[in-house]
Amino acid sequence: MNKKAVIDLILSRVPEEKKEAFIAELRAAKTKEERIEVTKKYNAALTEEEARNLLSRAGNALSDAELDQAAGGCNCSSCNCILHCNNT
Repeated sequence: MNKKAVIDLILSRVPEEKKEAFIAELRAAKTKEERIEVTKKYNAALTEEEARNLLSRAGNALSDAELDQAAGGCNCSSCNCILHCNNT
């Protein structure tokens, strides 16, 4: 699950009439702990199981280089992108 999907999930739990206040408080939060408290205040916090599932999926994400390898490697023979691939 990407970052947008997580945000959408959390926002879906906040009643429409409280979303502006929720977003304002979330933006004002300075630390991770403060953001967690804001989500709890609005009953939008992720459960422990949801957080574990999201973390396990994030750990399985592929890097750009791994995606290139899975797709057959870089196919940029006409450019000079030696900083991004091994096609020299």
